[in-house]
Formats: sequence, structure tokens, C-alpha cells
Amino acid sequence: MKYAEDNPKKSRTKGKSADTKAVRTEDALRQVNSIISDVRAAEEFFFKTMFPKMAALADSYNRSFALDIKAEDVACATYLSCWEDNWAKLRAFKGDATLHAWVARIASQATYKFLVEERYIDGVGNTKTNDYRLTIRSIDNTSLRQAIVDLVFVPELHKALELYYVEKMPDNDFFKTLGNEDKAREVLKVAEKTLIEQLLNTENPFAELALSSKRAINPEMQFQSWHDCIVEGDVSGNHQDFRDLLTKLFKCEDWDANVHALINVIIESLGWTEVQEDVWRQRFIFETPSKELAEKYHVRNSWVDNVFSRLNKQFRIAIKTWWDIYNQ
Repeated sequence: MKYAEDNPKKSRTKGKSADTKAVRTEDALRQVNSIISDVRAAEEFFFKTMFPKMAALADSYNRSFALDIKAEDVACATYLSCWEDNWAKLRAFKGDATLHAWVARIASQATYKFLVEERYIDGVGNTKTNDYRLTIRSIDNTSLRQAIVDLVFVPELHKALELYYVEKMPDNDFFKTLGNEDKAREVLKVAEKTLIEQLLNTENPFAELALSSKRAINPEMQFQSWHDCIVEGDVSGNHQDFRDLLTKLFKCEDWDANVHALINVIIESLGWTEVQEDVWRQRFIFETPSKELAEKYHVRNSWVDNVFSRLNKQFRIAIKTWWDIYNQ
């Protein structure tokens, strides 16, 4: 306090800054009320005011997933997401961030949900979220922990994350606040899974900071070893059968050439995009590090891991199906 009294200019500046922030918050809250109550104001906000951000999000998802969605698609998905439950997401806005930043977070999650529901991309399954743990408690900056937790909008889940990761509430107090230990653990488990999915699959700058891998997401498999592991059961017994079958189908005695020919056939049948095919080939055949591919396609390392895991699963299923058909 003495410092402020000795520096009246600094004190006045600080007070003016606080007043400016308060005015901006009031203006933003008035805008929220306008959007909620007036259809024209809502359309103006989502399809014009926020259009540059919607376009940037569309471009980011297009690059990450090799899609061709438009800014209008993102705006529409965001509008509908905000409108749900009587504008619950907008009503939750308290002015801690700018309205643009608040809606941008909603837009990223709404776009991901839209892409999954419309089958443009696959959602993250239980096995993928279980591959990661949250490291938020180790972050010293309280505001940063809060920003990460704010990626989850469901009130009960958000509350659990806020108490546990932002306020760092002791376990006994946390259990008591949420009712009892069993309920608290169950709610937190669902909340953590939801947050991990948001971190992995929406546009945000927090994934690398807030997540760590429990284990190697995709253990590397040497390409040559794959020749012997392509089918289940007695590997050594199947090895020669597999070699003979490929020689018969492709009219070639070169073992590796036949394997490459089979890979091409399988990939063509799966209908992957050029980006998907490149990610799979680079990771599976050449063991290119995720980081290198992430830099190439301007995405996160975790995106490369997830895409490769999903594609590799498709490839293995296709190979097994192929073997069951031809090994008669």
C-alpha cells in the first residue's frame, strides 16, 4: 500500500486499467445478452464478427485431417453448440477472458464434435485417452491451470477439474465436496477423460504442456519383422504359406517386392488420403519420428500418434481379412 501512495502515477494507472477491464467486461456481457435475445445479432456475431477465427479454425482442421470444410461449417457448428441448453455455454461467460477467446474455445470443440458426428474423422476411443495422464497440477501458474480446465464446459465435470487441478484441493476435502469418495473418483475420472480428449483433438496450445504419455503410444515395429508377424497363431508355420501365396498372386519371387505390392493393394482398398498414407508409411516402414512428421504437417506430435494408431489398426484388420479370404 505504501508503494502505491509513494507512486500516485502508478496507482492511478493501475486503477485506470482495472476500470477499463471492467468496462470491457460489461460491454462483452451486454453483447452476450444481445446474442441470446436477438437472432440477427447472433447471426452477425457468429457469421461476420467471428468469421476470421472460424476461417482459421477451418484451415487448421483441413490441414490436420486433410479435409475441405468451410468457415461457414465451423460458424454453424459453433452457433448450434452455443445455442444448446438455452445458451448455456454463453451464459457461463463471466468476463475472465475476452468474448472472442471464449467463443473460440467453444468453436474448436464444436468443430471437432461436428467432424466426429458427421464421420469426417474418428473420435478418440478409450484406449487412446487411457494412454495419457494429465500433468496440470505440476504447472505453477494458476491462471494457466484454469485456462486448461476451462476446455471442459459440462458444469459437474468442470467443477471437479477446477477443485482438483486448479485449487489443488486435498483428497479428503475433494471427496467431501463432491459427496463421497466413490462418487468423487468416478466424476473426476470422466472429467479427466473428457479433458484429455479435448486436449488431443481441439485447437488449443496446451496439449504438450498438460499431457504426458503413460507409455509408448505406438511401439515401433521393424518393417522386416512385420513379414513374420502379419498373421496370428503359429508365426513360423504361416511364414512360408504367406511367402508362397504372395509369389502366386504377384508372379514374383522377390519377397520384399511382394510385400510392398501387397501394402499398395491394401492401402488402395482403404481409401486413405495422401497425408494419411504418408503418415502410415513414414511411421511404419521408415520409423520416422512423430516430431518430424508433426513439423512437416504443422500439427502436434499427439495428432501424428493418434492418426498412425488409427490407420495401423485399419491396416491390420485389412491384412487379417485379406489373409482369411486368400489363405483357403
